[in-house]
Amino acid sequence: MDELLKDAALAAPATPTAKSDNEAIDKIAERNADETQATDSQIAEPEPVTLGGTAVSPGAAFGHAQMFAEGELEIPHFTIEKTQTRAEFTRLRAAVHTVDKEFGELIEELSREEDAPTEAIAFLELHRQLLNDESIITETQDIIRERLINAEWALSLKLEDIRRSFEEIDDDYLADRIDDIAQVIERVQRVLSGRRRPADTVSRMMSESSVILVAEDFSPADILILKRRQDISITGLIIEKGAATSHSSILARSLEIPTLVNVGGACEVIQTDDVLLMDADKGIVIVNPLKDGMPQMSERIRKMNAIRLRQRKLKTTHCVTSDGCAVSLLANLALPEDAKEAMSNGADGVGLFRSEFLFMNRPSFPSEDEQFETYTRVVKAMRGKIVTIRTMDLGGDKLPSREALESIGEDPDKAVANPALGRRAIRFSLSHTDLFLTQLRAILRAGATGRVRLMVPMLSWMTEADIVLSYVKRAQEELKDRGVKYAENIQIGGMVEVPSAALCLKQFLKRLDFVSVGTNDLIQYLLAVDREDPDVSYLYDPLHPAVLSMLYNCINTAHRAGKEISVCGEAAADPVFAFLLLGMGLRHFSMESARILPIKEFLLASNAKDAAALMRRIHRAHTIQDIRKHTLPIMTNWLPALRQVRCCARVLGKALRPPKRNK
Repeated sequence: MDELLKDAALAAPATPTAKSDNEAIDKIAERNADETQATDSQIAEPEPVTLGGTAVSPGAAFGHAQMFAEGELEIPHFTIEKTQTRAEFTRLRAAVHTVDKEFGELIEELSREEDAPTEAIAFLELHRQLLNDESIITETQDIIRERLINAEWALSLKLEDIRRSFEEIDDDYLADRIDDIAQVIERVQRVLSGRRRPADTVSRMMSESSVILVAEDFSPADILILKRRQDISITGLIIEKGAATSHSSILARSLEIPTLVNVGGACEVIQTDDVLLMDADKGIVIVNPLKDGMPQMSERIRKMNAIRLRQRKLKTTHCVTSDGCAVSLLANLALPEDAKEAMSNGADGVGLFRSEFLFMNRPSFPSEDEQFETYTRVVKAMRGKIVTIRTMDLGGDKLPSREALESIGEDPDKAVANPALGRRAIRFSLSHTDLFLTQLRAILRAGATGRVRLMVPMLSWMTEADIVLSYVKRAQEELKDRGVKYAENIQIGGMVEVPSAALCLKQFLKRLDFVSVGTNDLIQYLLAVDREDPDVSYLYDPLHPAVLSMLYNCINTAHRAGKEISVCGEAAADPVFAFLLLGMGLRHFSMESARILPIKEFLLASNAKDAAALMRRIHRAHTIQDIRKHTLPIMTNWLPALRQVRCCARVLGKALRPPKRNK
């Protein structure tokens, strides 16, 4: 338990309620200690239960469980007379009006709040649009008329019809939109049946208690209503189903509420008033941890909150090492909504915007205007900071929907022996030039609205770089002919993800303005290791001499050419490896937004000269074991600082222990 909390306390995002959280934690600890003394002789302490889930909003929480399943809606089923159909129509539309009014009032309240997340209003507006979709209302009325059943039941049948229409589409994004429709319909059904809103079913807990809400699912409206209640302090969300891309998950991240989804058995195992210890970084929740560890828990959480607040103060601090070396910390984004998190963590810009999300999980590819609007949203959100947009990295494990593939003449059932070595990334783009040109025009148009760079994934041949440049020029000419504003001198860079690009980097830099190293793929291709394959994953080691040598050569080659180089793989966010990259001369790191402040704190305390000296010693080593011997002393010296960096315990442990043997 102590080790879990040690890891859980490693720098999650800050919240403004750290002080109150500490007070609540102390009261919980005291209360449970008293209960333990009173009942030890009577009742045996229950065994702790550990549940796992998917982390969608980072952080840690400690408090009492409050089940959200209380008041679960049971839909009444009954038949009506033909003469009663008009009355059911009236009931249905009156219920829709009531829910619409509720959404409108909540939107109005949020609009008056300066710190209200922008996503909140957007999601409520979406639910309001779904609610007022006339086709859903009229088709439900048709069901009432044809089957002579009550409105609640008719809505359930209509929802099933909608679900069936999406059953054949293997699309997570669309599935999540079905959940939005279901949440809206359930809200109307509650009004029809005279049941309270889901958020109103939550008991009024004692004011001194921190509450972790547990539910099968939440709607964005429920989260917002609960968050605004004054009688409870919500410190975490545990969702039995849910998805990382759901609107509820996105909203939870915006509100900085630690959240886990896909927590199997949560509603069955957890009961109201159970004590929960939740680590949303690691995807773990412990139900009723041992009470004799409560004081230690209280102290650990207190330290965690102190770390959160300390790192939050670094948001506006320029990242400069202790010996005066300036470092740029950029954010990796997957969605436009992620830009807000990047800004809240003090990102110096966007080092990687993964545009492929626009092309996946939908029946058709996005238009030029849709892409332009999306890219512009990111540019505006970053307020003048650099935004690097990577062209679509499709193929391999990132495939568009069947419908989209068929629309461009692709066979979605075509078997590919080795997708990682197949037609992916820039190879896919150059196979579908109309699609590629559409994206280039959208990026160029976005470049006229702010500081935008264009980056190409998985370049492996010089010819590819030349072809890309010719297509960029062609896209510019097309926009010029249309009289549309575009970036005339946009910077064009490439990803170094395959050994051929690394070995020929000097030649690539004659054509490109900058490069970014994707360490995840580069290490896999260099070592011929699939890190997801349990039979060989033990061979995936960033400390392999070949990996370090290739990175060192890439950084030096870029510096000699006077071109910017960054690292945007996981290595950039690992404290141990970040120190080594600093010693190689890297000055531009790109990572997930949540890692920026912990890495900034670590680099602020680091010395670039010491890092360079370490790299000179490591560069002479020939084996991983020798590298670890060189690394161990300096890591031992840095251990106090490393403990305060998110996930450093995991990284350090991996770096210092010998590799597993293949059994």
